[in-house]
Amino acid sequence: MSDEAEMVQRGIGVLTATLSWQPDDPASAQMFKESLRALVRLDDPVSISFSGGTPEQTEVLRELLPKVVESVIGALAPDYTRLVLGMATGFKAVADAYQRDVPESDIEGILQAAALHLAEDE
Repeated sequence: MSDEAEMVQRGIGVLTATLSWQPDDPASAQMFKESLRALVRLDDPVSISFSGGTPEQTEVLRELLPKVVESVIGALAPDYTRLVLGMATGFKAVADAYQRDVPESDIEGILQAAALHLAEDE
């Protein structure tokens, strides 16, 4: 599966986890947070490649770049987390309203079908 498709699959996973999230229930909120951590995976390893330069420059870049990338990810993580949480909150409100209006709807089934369709396209 391509990296792009995997990220879309993770997004569908976040939306699926959102369906069972009840913000007023501490156990549900904790489960949702754990699901987000597992699906978003901000700690995935980062691979960096470069070419050219002297052997000394290459060695400095090998030591320095992972630290720079880690710092950038660390700086962006809070904003990224808030963005994902905001989208999940909006999705939950829409899904709950749809479920109220169309009680026989299968929102989890819709998300599952989207994930399967994406996997088939790969």
